Amino acid sequence: MNGSKIAELVAPEMEGLDREMARILGSNHPFLTELNQRIMAAPGKRLRPKLLVLCCKMLNYAGNDGPLFGAIFELIHTATLIHDDIIDEAQTRRGRNTLNNLLDNTITVLYGDLLYTKAHSTAIETGRLDVLHTITWVSERMIEGELLQYKINFDSGITEETYFDILTRKTAYLFAGTTKAAGLVAERTEEEIDQLFEYGFNLGISFQLIDDYLDYMGDEDVLGKPVLQDLREGKVTLPLIRLLAEDDGTWRDQIHALWESQADTLPPGLLEALQNGVHLKQTWELAREYAEKAVAALQGFERNEIWHILTTMPLQLLQRHK
Repeated sequence: MNGSKIAELVAPEMEGLDREMARILGSNHPFLTELNQRIMAAPGKRLRPKLLVLCCKMLNYAGNDGPLFGAIFELIHTATLIHDDIIDEAQTRRGRNTLNNLLDNTITVLYGDLLYTKAHSTAIETGRLDVLHTITWVSERMIEGELLQYKINFDSGITEETYFDILTRKTAYLFAGTTKAAGLVAERTEEEIDQLFEYGFNLGISFQLIDDYLDYMGDEDVLGKPVLQDLREGKVTLPLIRLLAEDDGTWRDQIHALWESQADTLPPGLLEALQNGVHLKQTWELAREYAEKAVAALQGFERNEIWHILTTMPLQLLQRHK
């Protein structure tokens, strides 16, 4: 999979997405315009709208709604990141100051709420109640995931079951909703729509597992945030859950001391123990298994050029560095 080739293939739709987002966010108030411009200036990977557009292309959808629904999902994703940064008290994202770091939390919360509302009101205007139902269902699951995540922050005793429940709600369902929406827009069969949902769902789990892997193995300059940031924020992810399951209490005590002191200095040897142990490798291998499940979900579709890109993408994303 060549990233520049994908960018070339979806370039017209991504330009359309920019126009749709500018239209949706349009305001005649200077302060709101300033906030909107900050969002547009740091677009990130835009992986979810790209997936939606690519799925539409694979299905030979000839309509023009791909960029519009892509913009809706991107606004929902952006709103979630804004709220995440407040909860995590994050100072940077993608190498830039977060909105909550520049302004107060009240403004930031309200702006995230505004993005959610604009996304849903735009979805209503399309008249596609089937897609709207998917968007609303995904949004509910994501907010549930945020609530559950906040409830178990700074809990070193969480189980893998709890971890995957939250991962599914916060991440996997948004991927799944995006790819399912392509099937709905293209008016494919119920079976095909379910397969597209499975593709996005498994890709989303794989994507988050790699995110959690990179929190211990990534390069800070590439990631745009410090390694072990999740741990500092009280989030216990899969590699650490498995390490603590074998712990005699030593690591757990040191992690609790880190949280209580709010120090930047990590417990001595923790990162090395994870990097030299089996649990990070297991996390990467599990991400690969879910990537392969995503590929398997598309086996029944026409094997055109875009099919080859979509079935290559999950395995290629295993190799990403940020």
